[in-house]
Amino acid sequence: MKIIKGLFLSMLALGAVSCDDDDDNENVVDLMTYEAQLGSINESGASGVATVSVQDNMLTVNVMAQGMVANQAHPQHIHGLSNGENATCPPATADADEDGIITIPEGAPFYGEVLLPLDDFPMADADGNINYEKSFMLGENGNPTAEELGELEDRVIVLHGMNNNDEYVATIPVACGELDEM
Repeated sequence: MKIIKGLFLSMLALGAVSCDDDDDNENVVDLMTYEAQLGSINESGASGVATVSVQDNMLTVNVMAQGMVANQAHPQHIHGLSNGENATCPPATADADEDGIITIPEGAPFYGEVLLPLDDFPMADADGNINYEKSFMLGENGNPTAEELGELEDRVIVLHGMNNNDEYVATIPVACGELDEM
């Protein structure tokens, strides 16, 4: 009887430990990953892929792009519409003044304002490639909170910077991709 009673108490103790472990796991936020296929804007020839992963308040962005202007810094941002609607990449018809360039004001109605600048803007290599990775602590160092950033599936990543009339213009959008949960 002592053996059965001992086994029963041991099982209860293991069950309590197991429950405690499960409770600890409730505080861990799952890793969420999003991907954007970056397509060319303004006939730039730029393309690539961006991934964004979020765990707790840590957001990590990786951008791999090609077709960028070589040896130039390229601003890039996560954009979103302030009304919470789904941001999209601008179509060619967004070029309202028909000058052949979709400018920031012409693209903004589609992709919205900058929510998170992906600063330390990457310098394209001599072949026009970018390989960028950076982590951002949400809610710290001027970064938006997760709530301010909103649903990433409603956001886009926009890369900027191309030559126009033989001059590099860092503000012209060159690639855009809508974030989708993986």
